[in-house]
Amino acid sequence: MRVFFFSLAAVLLASVLSACGGGSGSSSPSSTITAGSTTAGGAAIAISDPVAVNLPTGGALQAMSDALVVGDFIVVRSRSDAFVTLNGRQAYALTRLSVLDKQGKMLSSTDYGFSLAAGYTGEWLMLASPDGFVMVQATSGTRLLHFDTQARLQGGATDLYPAVGPTSTTELAAAENGGAVDGNGFWLATTFSLLPVTDKTQYTLKLCKFDFNGRQLTPPFAISLSALHPRVAAAAGTVLAGWLEGGGAMLAMWPKGAGAPTIRSLGTGGAAPYPVALDAAGKMGVLWNGKATTTSSGGVMGVALDTSGAAVLPADRTDLTQESLSSHWNGNVRSADIDAHVIAGGLAIAGSVIGSFNAGEPVGDVLVLADYGTGAGTLSAQQQKVLRFTLPGRAALGPTPILRQMLFGDHAVLLLGDDTRLQAFYTARKP
Repeated sequence: MRVFFFSLAAVLLASVLSACGGGSGSSSPSSTITAGSTTAGGAAIAISDPVAVNLPTGGALQAMSDALVVGDFIVVRSRSDAFVTLNGRQAYALTRLSVLDKQGKMLSSTDYGFSLAAGYTGEWLMLASPDGFVMVQATSGTRLLHFDTQARLQGGATDLYPAVGPTSTTELAAAENGGAVDGNGFWLATTFSLLPVTDKTQYTLKLCKFDFNGRQLTPPFAISLSALHPRVAAAAGTVLAGWLEGGGAMLAMWPKGAGAPTIRSLGTGGAAPYPVALDAAGKMGVLWNGKATTTSSGGVMGVALDTSGAAVLPADRTDLTQESLSSHWNGNVRSADIDAHVIAGGLAIAGSVIGSFNAGEPVGDVLVLADYGTGAGTLSAQQQKVLRFTLPGRAALGPTPILRQMLFGDHAVLLLGDDTRLQAFYTARKP
């Protein structure tokens, strides 16, 4: 069933443009998106035309890395102007912090360059805190920094684990971090290795909860001796960590009140697992990017988990090859990055595919917003609402597009960034 929502989108667009005020932080769209949805009952998703999010100077805000809702504001982290030269190439700090209002209008922007961590060009975790948000190095360190709601740095840095000198050969150095906020602090899954790193290096994975000042609230639990790419989800005292080990996906589920996590493998075909909280009560799930085969459509895959961390599947199935969530996206999923958030009564995923918008039309970039129920049973069998849309004029996406959904009580702002610009869409769920 195809349903169009141009009238509601026009109302939302007028709201966005009125809120943005036409100042230097935004520009009016030159034409309209093409939108249609595949919906299986329930509420529909509506979206406005995009509005450019520019710096206060009028220049484009380039290369968004991540974004976070902080109270009534949005904080966007993007590429700094500061760089170092590594192996003959420029490597930039990812430490420009820009504050937008809840409509997506630019309010302020600060380029911190390398002042947050000298010479560090890696990613950062952004985690909401009671007074604003914190950032933790996601690679090669565990530096913790505090910011207020306007992205102003508060105080100095704290190392969550002791820093290790680059010439040390006897101490375990932090390599990668995944994290998630839960209640009075945040969980951090950290890999450690001896230096120097070689192709034979093994990474120990530890899971620990910290308060927002960096004090350990649990002992660090060693959950793997050979882990890569840790990620974490948490809600209501339950935490789920996922990582790759020996070419396969692994999970550690730690329900609230349990003495230790339960560790098990997950048959994703070697794809990295993305843990996700499916509700505010601690129900957990996992997403991953599956490969298309003769028996599976691949794309964005996902399962809910029981309290022991086992995948919830139909009684007649034991493998995960049929657990596609993107079968109605009508195209090949383009990006390995998955943006997923809990919404009222479900899970909201933003993504993009390469395919035809309508049957018989040329292949191009199609953007997708999709909502999924999270009730009992398999995640792939839940009610789905899928909105497919294109940029004005069927414009192509940049080479490295990043999508981030910023969810508020009565609406959401979808951010679409690439190497050259940032665009904001106003979205709403229609009863």
